[in-house]
Amino acid sequence: MDLLKPSETNALNNDSENVCDPKVKRSCLKNLIVFSIAYLLQFSAANGLSNLQSSLNSKENLGVTSLLVSSVFFTLTCLFVPNIMLQFAGFKWPLIICNALVSCYICANFNANFIGLISASVLLGIALGTLWTYQGSFIAHLTHVYNRNSASKNPNLLVKFFGFFFILFQLNQLIGNFISSMVLNPQSIEKFASSFSAERNHSVNLTCGKNECPGPSSVIPRPDDQKVFILCSIYLGISLTAVFSLIFFLDNIKPDQDDLDKVSKTVKETFKLLFTSLEKLLILPILGFYALIVTFFCVEFSRFFIACAYGIHSIGLWFVIMGISSSIFSIIMGHVTKYIRKTNMLMIVVVLKCASIIYLLYWEKGSSVYFIILLAVIIGCLDTIYATCINAIIGDVFHDKLSSAYAANRFCMSLFFLLSYSLSEVFCVYEKMYRTISLICITIFKNRLDKVEE
Repeated sequence: MDLLKPSETNALNNDSENVCDPKVKRSCLKNLIVFSIAYLLQFSAANGLSNLQSSLNSKENLGVTSLLVSSVFFTLTCLFVPNIMLQFAGFKWPLIICNALVSCYICANFNANFIGLISASVLLGIALGTLWTYQGSFIAHLTHVYNRNSASKNPNLLVKFFGFFFILFQLNQLIGNFISSMVLNPQSIEKFASSFSAERNHSVNLTCGKNECPGPSSVIPRPDDQKVFILCSIYLGISLTAVFSLIFFLDNIKPDQDDLDKVSKTVKETFKLLFTSLEKLLILPILGFYALIVTFFCVEFSRFFIACAYGIHSIGLWFVIMGISSSIFSIIMGHVTKYIRKTNMLMIVVVLKCASIIYLLYWEKGSSVYFIILLAVIIGCLDTIYATCINAIIGDVFHDKLSSAYAANRFCMSLFFLLSYSLSEVFCVYEKMYRTISLICITIFKNRLDKVEE
């Protein structure tokens, strides 16, 4: 439903008008708010459920397989499908359809089976690939329209719009994981640290930790069907709220020819960067390291360290602590970068995450839970440092072709995630940990990021 008057809608769609119209500027801000809230709601549900997949559907490794399939179709989709949809359908309805596809994925988890969940994972991969490409294009379009209807252009407006989006979006980890923790164990907040030990006896047949391997012997006890039903119902309600908020409150904005030309040009330049840029090749080890680390903590760590030793309800609580840490540290991150070079901060991230993995190699079931809580705080801070520094470095190196550089970055990351999820299907935990440490060594000693930044 479009709440704007026809003249205001035309102003959002028409590139020829250069009239300063405060109503159009308010409309841009309204659409940015609606768009950001919809992404917050949708990814609160999607990420909250994805963090549980390796434990919730551990039988026959179905959860990890579903993540692998969604990564495959995310990789295949993110460069091509959004370009086609943008030309023929504009912004609004593809966003609505893709959000509805995420809802379908949540529905498949009510009674997860191989055909249903894998089919839904295909739709999820297509939806996420489109949503993340549209995210950049839509915000850039709103920035362009807002500046066009202002007395003077603000060169920092795009950064401010993206900043507003990510301030809201980063809350998705808090909301989604808090819900899962409370539903699966309502006493989590009251007992807090003790909640991590509430269900240790449920996994007495598992050794937990580095020695676990994919297979029938590593199945994590699934919560009772009533809890799963309640959890999925809440996530589905949140997801559908995002869908209806887009239907009723987002304006039907059409991309102008500049947007279409930029998207088409971005695809061509992305492939050029992927195969001809030495600087991009030098950044690849740090991207590969990050993908391995993220999948390790989302799959192996959440399943074989947290769910196995402390109960599946503790996964959400761990990610909530990590999200709070990340949000708090992001506030002071801007001040820290004034005193420490971005490349040095990345090396700090690499070293500290390596130290965390080495500790987990010696971790045993029954070890102090307080290190697990401390680890959530550390990982949250390190993720904030990584996200800030790697995007800033790419912006510095490829300042003349930012869209293509970030698209190439997304594409490379999706390939690394695909590889990492594949490793989770084959190797034992300790084998993947050793491979991660090996890549860390390559990152430290062979990746000369200092030269890239210069």
